[in-house]
Amino acid sequence: MRIGVIADWLNPNMERLVQLLTEQGVHLDLIYPEKQLTDLSQVKVENDLYLLKSGTEPALSLGGSLHMLGAVTLNPYPIVAMLRNKVIVMRALQAAGVPVPETYMTTNAADLAPLLDAGPLIMKPYRGTRGRGVVVVRRPEELENQQDDDFLLAQRYHEPDGPDGYDYKVFRIGERIFGIRRRWPIRTYEDKLGYPFDPSPELRDIALRCGQAFGIDLYGLDVVMSQGSPYVVDLNKFGSYMGVPDGPRLLADYIYAAGKRAMQGEPVTASAKAGWRMQ
Repeated sequence: MRIGVIADWLNPNMERLVQLLTEQGVHLDLIYPEKQLTDLSQVKVENDLYLLKSGTEPALSLGGSLHMLGAVTLNPYPIVAMLRNKVIVMRALQAAGVPVPETYMTTNAADLAPLLDAGPLIMKPYRGTRGRGVVVVRRPEELENQQDDDFLLAQRYHEPDGPDGYDYKVFRIGERIFGIRRRWPIRTYEDKLGYPFDPSPELRDIALRCGQAFGIDLYGLDVVMSQGSPYVVDLNKFGSYMGVPDGPRLLADYIYAAGKRAMQGEPVTASAKAGWRMQ
């Protein structure tokens, strides 16, 4: 089995994942698009499966090129491309019955001013990642910092419960769902690992609905708990899985099984194989 990994970097979980797959006899092809010159005429399908770990533009462009040439990608490239666009993600989650904040898009910052009467907004790049460019707006004059003609994405800001400053991450690997509570902002490696918790039945149902919306079962979601209610504020195509108990082994087993399905011409995600689709 040959698996290509398209990444911009590897966290400790991914490094261990590579080691475990290699021990199972898998040939790993580590591909870093940002660190190499690529002759597009030489891009061809050379692996049974490509793991789209990175969501950078070079990585997605290479992944999309391989997809057009017939490569099998995990997660499937069309889904990964949609997950990079928060407008698409939020609307799909709304349609799937997932609790998300009120979400708006505009190219005129002044359009958002009346919305502040009901409370603060949080501004995000619609193709943002890793928390970059996120800002909370509480007063109309703060909207002056937003450039007109830019594509603006705004969501209702829900103040997290409690003074402890924790974020909630929910990860899915196949049919297994894990919860990790992390201190924010992250200051140490231990903060990144966070504290595992057992997701409530409500959170498990929310996580499953997120997967059903896109036909995948390998992903992570960011959840804010506000006044006792959960709100999904982001869906990650392939999370870090940092802090997930035995995460690298579980990921290795999942990806190895996906590789076998790819070699047999079957859908690589169990969700797609089962015919999950948004209703």
